[in-house]
Amino acid sequence: MLAVAPPGSFGAHPKFRTRAIALLVLLTIITGCSRTTIRSVPPKPKLGRLLFDQGLTSFQEFTPTSYSRAAELLQQAVDLEPDNCLYRLHLVQALLFLALEQQLNQQAYQSNWHRAIAVLAKHGLYRLDATATNTAPIPALDCPGHEAFSLRLEAISLLDEFQPGGDRKALNRIARAIELEPNDPLNWFVRWKLNPSTRRQENAILKAASLPHDLALIHYEVGNYWLIKASYQQARESFERALELSPNHFRSFIGLAQAESAADDAKDVEHLYQKAAELAPGFIEGRILLGDYLAGLEETDAAVAQYRAVIKRNPDYEIAHLRLGMTLLQAGKFDQSEPSFERAVELNPSSYQAYYYLGNVWFSRRNLDRAMGFYEESLKYVLNFPEALYALGTVHFRKSNIQLALGYFEQVLQRNPRHADAYFSRASIYVRRKRYPKAIDDYNRALEFYDKQLGRLRESVISLEGRGLNKKADLERRRKARVERSIERTLTLKMEAEDLQLRGP
Repeated sequence: MLAVAPPGSFGAHPKFRTRAIALLVLLTIITGCSRTTIRSVPPKPKLGRLLFDQGLTSFQEFTPTSYSRAAELLQQAVDLEPDNCLYRLHLVQALLFLALEQQLNQQAYQSNWHRAIAVLAKHGLYRLDATATNTAPIPALDCPGHEAFSLRLEAISLLDEFQPGGDRKALNRIARAIELEPNDPLNWFVRWKLNPSTRRQENAILKAASLPHDLALIHYEVGNYWLIKASYQQARESFERALELSPNHFRSFIGLAQAESAADDAKDVEHLYQKAAELAPGFIEGRILLGDYLAGLEETDAAVAQYRAVIKRNPDYEIAHLRLGMTLLQAGKFDQSEPSFERAVELNPSSYQAYYYLGNVWFSRRNLDRAMGFYEESLKYVLNFPEALYALGTVHFRKSNIQLALGYFEQVLQRNPRHADAYFSRASIYVRRKRYPKAIDDYNRALEFYDKQLGRLRESVISLEGRGLNKKADLERRRKARVERSIERTLTLKMEAEDLQLRGP
């Protein structure tokens, strides 16, 4: 009698048993469900953790774009795990760093600053101090194990860029953070940012650099430290290391350009400024510096385009209006430059440079009274301003106020004994007063300094041509031609004064 197989079995017949074993092996291979295989497959990380890790990676690129991307990723992580305190701290850090980058773009900067504070308040990480005279947030410190991180965020939020006058409080917070976590380079970075010009702060960035890290931001700030110290090779190396770690770090391109120019002012660094502007087209610092570089080469149209791009981004940025006006004025476009200086004065009523250049605009129109008013206004804010003093002397000379003119030219020479134009102008007054020996002496002094300028320019042209820096060589040739015209004019007037001296009274 055949045995009846129990339900679920394959029976006892060899043929069925063999098939069953084969089927079991095949299923094991397909599903990977052997005990060994199960143990070797790591558990899948949660989506929140994946977003958090991606956010950290983006943050450590240390660029405006990466801060923004980090904030988006970290916000998603927080939304998925709202009770994760560490996620929230990193989100706030990304927002604060983004706001720091955007401080000159006022609307965007304020937006991200307030967003950072809103995140802190929403999650109970910050509370408002009811006894404070302002609304500065202070940490509730309800994030166990991350007190130093929270203190660092508060120190950043108290930087002068965000809350004028908050640096003293910030110093206290970051000092405590350093006590708690002395090996975190970002704590030392914040200490450096509070005032990089003092010796104690300098030690802070060197300490950050000495700690084990792979942070482009720290290398960039060390580059700035070496720039301050005029150690340009070390500065270059630091900026280059930052770019190795974060190839899109636009500020390191700016730093590299400044280091190269400081070491050799003839070197062509336009491509570095261009790269910075390309990487961060919405951030105005790179464009301002590129505009300055182009204006220095007297490439008016290209410089103007950069300044106008800045103004489009931030219409209230005084420096951009001032530089735009200066560039147009240098090109002889007086009427076009005037609105820029007027706007600069609207934004900063104590802008001595804007008043001075408005004086130049009206002087070019031969309206001496208007020009004099602006020059005098300029000197209300900066007493030691030789250019305005010289301009006032010129105005009074044109108005035949000879004694006043003489007084201004002498003030200029007291401040700058190598001011060739002031010697030339004072000589003209001596000729009017028939004091020919003094006039001839001043013409000789003017020629002495003009000749020195001409010699430097000749050497510069030869050097630049030899290095193939044709654009800068052309600029130096134009400057050389202007000095040559001044020399020619001075020699002519000196000969006239000598002739008058020989004729006698």
